[in-house]
Amino acid sequence: MNVDFDFTLDQQKAIQRIALQYKREAEKCYSAKAYLAGCVLIGAAMEGLLLSTINCFPELIFAVKSAPRIKGKIKHYEKWTFAELLRVAKELGWLSSELSTRKEWKAANAEIGDYVDIVRRIRNLIHPIKYINELGRKRITKEYLEACFTIVDSASECLYEVLKYYRTMFINEKKRRRKLEKLAK
Repeated sequence: MNVDFDFTLDQQKAIQRIALQYKREAEKCYSAKAYLAGCVLIGAAMEGLLLSTINCFPELIFAVKSAPRIKGKIKHYEKWTFAELLRVAKELGWLSSELSTRKEWKAANAEIGDYVDIVRRIRNLIHPIKYINELGRKRITKEYLEACFTIVDSASECLYEVLKYYRTMFINEKKRRRKLEKLAK
């Protein structure tokens, strides 16, 4: 299978480094009481984590209906939006989600993928019209940023578990094949 829409190992490492840098910058924003800036940065860190995780499994993307395509070909990851990354992660079951975009928000029904979508929406408040339409004259407060940190930390744990799961599967498959090769000799 020829995959030509993923990142190189150097690019993958750079994405992970940048995501961590964004998180650290968001922490500085918290200390400086720059809560909107912090929300934008922690949202960007989440986007980087999703991008990095999806890049680890390009073969899985072929089976995902929500993978963004142009003329039938999967778009290169650098052109994916945060929303597209999140949709794919939800479809793969990496970040569970119960709410559709048509349903009203109900915290009792929401799962981590639904909360990550809130982080995405808050991150998008960097756009003036989105801010005005969503919040009007309200301000992004400390509580918004604290919630975003909590959500991103929880989502990071979910993605880490995904990576551990696939790594274990890979190792077990490798062992199984070695045993079969020994039996065949």
